[in-house]
Amino acid sequence: MSLFSKAPAKKPGEPRADAQARAGARPSAGAGAPKTPDWRGEAERGRRSGKTVGGGITITGFGLVEPSPTRRVIEVTHGNAGMCAVLENAVLLFASGHADPARALLAAGIETDAEARASPLAWLSLFDLLQRGADRGAFEQLALRYVVQFERSAPTWDDSIRPAVGQQPAAPGGYIGMIGKLTAASAVQLEPLRRAIAKNASQARFDLAAIAEFDAAGAQLLADVLGEARLRQYPLRLQRPENLIRALDAAVKLGREGGEGAWLLALELLQWRNDRAAFDDLAVEYAVTFEVSPPSWEPPLDPESSVEPGGDAGATRAAAGENVAASLPAEAESLALSGVVAGPRPEQAAKVVAFAEGREIVQVDMTHVERIDFVGAGAMYNAVQTVEEQRKAVQFFGASPIIRAMLLLIGVSPGHFFKRAS
Repeated sequence: MSLFSKAPAKKPGEPRADAQARAGARPSAGAGAPKTPDWRGEAERGRRSGKTVGGGITITGFGLVEPSPTRRVIEVTHGNAGMCAVLENAVLLFASGHADPARALLAAGIETDAEARASPLAWLSLFDLLQRGADRGAFEQLALRYVVQFERSAPTWDDSIRPAVGQQPAAPGGYIGMIGKLTAASAVQLEPLRRAIAKNASQARFDLAAIAEFDAAGAQLLADVLGEARLRQYPLRLQRPENLIRALDAAVKLGREGGEGAWLLALELLQWRNDRAAFDDLAVEYAVTFEVSPPSWEPPLDPESSVEPGGDAGATRAAAGENVAASLPAEAESLALSGVVAGPRPEQAAKVVAFAEGREIVQVDMTHVERIDFVGAGAMYNAVQTVEEQRKAVQFFGASPIIRAMLLLIGVSPGHFFKRAS
């Protein structure tokens, strides 16, 4: 099924007035009347213009625009970025180093989820993971289905691409982030944290900055996971929970209507914040509201440093202040990044800011970027903001679909992704 319907073909030699008369349409106002732009035709032409990027993946339209050496204003194409809930969860799994579960989730999604099945980017991300995993048979089977689904040529297998290394699950611990509305479906995003807790691995930093909405089931789910970490005395550091705390406070003010899950999560966060007085007060209110026994005070290990406040783009600016400019080619037209972009101050993000010095158009080649984790993606987003505050433009080239989806998810707009210059 085509995403854009095609206009009916015009019969050769058919007079315009006769066609209008048979269709019951009013005559045209005249040759001088303004014409209505054919947006559908433009979208169709844009959709059919393909581009091959790293990993042998063909990206067809959807957020990619033509590069221009003089463009300073970011231009967003028609059509959405193709993100959907299944793709978001798969991206976060891959970002944490779980390529196989991400692939399985996408494969199931295009079978059972209508939004995933209609999202070209979800399909392209699955092609990306199949290429990385050297599964040519599954790749070619998917290609046949892709042609039927979207009525366009499918990506082709690239024999020159070797299987990606280091795609096994990342070591438990490290940085873990969540994004989107907190629901029961968020269990997939919490799986890396559950694994870290179960193995009692090294300390993890759990970023909650992007969570400001939840339902009862999602709040209960997160409360259970945090409670397990606390009772096991797992050295977890909660980062930037301010938005979630404000949303929970609003829910608690509604009483029983706010949902028991919201109350339990609010109580859990008070334990992690080591706020005994507020916890005791809320515990009594909870017991009265829901007619149950109040929870007991059992703070986590080292509670004074368990919750860390939020920050902003200043971290990226500080990283850029490191002496990275010396390692960059002075006359290069684009900055080539590679490897895994991970952690709050990745070298790649600092290079983007440093490379912008003396340039109005900052072209970044991401063909050889293997993976971007959640926190690293946030650092790249901050780098883009830092550059654009100087009235400069950032253009990303060569990002494979799963990498592009990660940056879209973190907030980088579709207009930052460009076709490779010919």
